[in-house]
Amino acid sequence: MTRSAESIAPVILAAGNSKRMGHPKALLPLGDEIFLTRILRILREVGLALPRLVLGRDAAIIQERIGDYPADVLVNPNPDRGQLSSIQIGISGLSEKYEAAMLWPVDQPAVSVETTRSLIELFVTKDCRIAVPFREGKRGHPAIFHRTLFHEFMDAPMENGAKGIISRYESEACLLLTDESAAFDDIDTPSDYQALTGRSLEAVIKR
Repeated sequence: MTRSAESIAPVILAAGNSKRMGHPKALLPLGDEIFLTRILRILREVGLALPRLVLGRDAAIIQERIGDYPADVLVNPNPDRGQLSSIQIGISGLSEKYEAAMLWPVDQPAVSVETTRSLIELFVTKDCRIAVPFREGKRGHPAIFHRTLFHEFMDAPMENGAKGIISRYESEACLLLTDESAAFDDIDTPSDYQALTGRSLEAVIKR
């Protein structure tokens, strides 16, 4: 199969309970958008396929806010098992027409079009099984995984999560060197949100 942007299936991970944030992260305002619709817009702009969107307990209210961005919505019935369980749902049964999956956590919504496009180009043009942003020894998101690694996610112990997979296949990973902090900074708490937007979570939610 020839690699192309169209052969990469985007999987947005938005099933978490947002306990530390105290508000569904997918719905947090970011400029004139919300976290989720910004990611959906970026994916549309770079020309990827219909996104798979993995939601959890807030699925009903989040779906109402997607607007005119189509997505294949999947629901994680037990998101307390952790992010790996959402990854498994997102890649399970993925059509063989897709060469790879791009995994994008909703708590990293500010990654630019340029970085996303560069990551896709890296995966498409290089013979690697993983493409991931990299800065000062740290790997970020989104990350692209070749479908030959899907079984690793499906077989990984739930308590271990998915972090060990990149480490095991480090020699087959292409690193996108970037200083874009949005690819590395998780927006998990109200203070994280204020650092990203310059606005307090309390003020935004009261609107």
